[in-house]
Amino acid sequence: MSSLREQRLERLREKLRERGWNAALLTSPVSLGYLTGYSSDPMERFLALWVPAEGETILFVPELDKAKAAAAENIGRFVPLADSESPYGALSKEIGEQPARCGVEKKTLTLHAGEQLALLWPGTRWEEIDSALSRIVGCKTREEAETVRQAAHIANEAVERALADFRIGMTEREIAERIVRQIRLLGGDGPAFYPTVLAGERAGLPHGETGDTAVREGDFLLIDMGVSLDGYLSDMTRTLLVGQGTAEQERMYEAVAEANRRAIEAIRPGVALRAIDAVARSWIEAQGFGEYFIHRVGHGLGRAIHEEPSIHGGNADIIVPGMLFTIEPGVYVPGGGGVRIEDDVYVNEYGETERLTDFPRELRRL
Repeated sequence: MSSLREQRLERLREKLRERGWNAALLTSPVSLGYLTGYSSDPMERFLALWVPAEGETILFVPELDKAKAAAAENIGRFVPLADSESPYGALSKEIGEQPARCGVEKKTLTLHAGEQLALLWPGTRWEEIDSALSRIVGCKTREEAETVRQAAHIANEAVERALADFRIGMTEREIAERIVRQIRLLGGDGPAFYPTVLAGERAGLPHGETGDTAVREGDFLLIDMGVSLDGYLSDMTRTLLVGQGTAEQERMYEAVAEANRRAIEAIRPGVALRAIDAVARSWIEAQGFGEYFIHRVGHGLGRAIHEEPSIHGGNADIIVPGMLFTIEPGVYVPGGGGVRIEDDVYVNEYGETERLTDFPRELRRL
């Protein structure tokens, strides 16, 4: 993995030199993880990686993380920052002459940090580096994909075990807690996020939160969950039907399942990402559910649960080998519940699409 991180860092330096930039100042923990292996949530504290086009990299970290930072790769040196210390004063001291042009992650840089940097180096031209960086870290290796596959396998088994003795009247929260327990028993580091379990009408909430609603006969039961393993995350959604249900529920489910299958089959290098969204969306529209499919069809995945690329109708970026992302069409009918089916997919080195989540997509009745 160290050679991979070195390659990524060198590709970043090449981008800086191509654009005539002096350096990049990266502040996203996800980016730092991909480039150095250092992974930490600094909370409100300052965290940054200084990457000059030429010269040594410098990692600025909270002092309480200096032992962890010492193990990071591709770092010329690291600078621990005490809580009482001004991080911007430390930047000035350690870097010296202000850069004429510097790349920053504008999507994640806070307004406060941006204002402080502008005061520190008023003559610097701050450039957006997000898109270039996403193409560098967005291509995952076979090793990374296999870690996500292992996390997905644990997720599959955790759901199976959690539902093994399912009964009518269980609450959403009971099911979620069972899933979390099984993840740890199966060797996962923990959930990628707290499982979203939604029953009945609440399954029609695209971003609903797990609550104390009891599961009833005839409900859709939507479960969105993932597993954290060795610094990588999986993400899967399955929707089950409690009891026989209705013909309309089955039709809704099959519309989403077929959209999922068609979208995955359409993935190949050279195809625009927006075309994948269009494949799923056009199918769902043809089944009469178009107005109820209200989000993009997928997102990148890896060390964070949401990464680039964003798989939506306006993204003209081209699929390349190494991309790892979700495909998750959904239909949400107010008062009638909802269906989402989400898989993790990897475009391998041969241009083939691998589905990393192997939980069945066929309609399952509990």
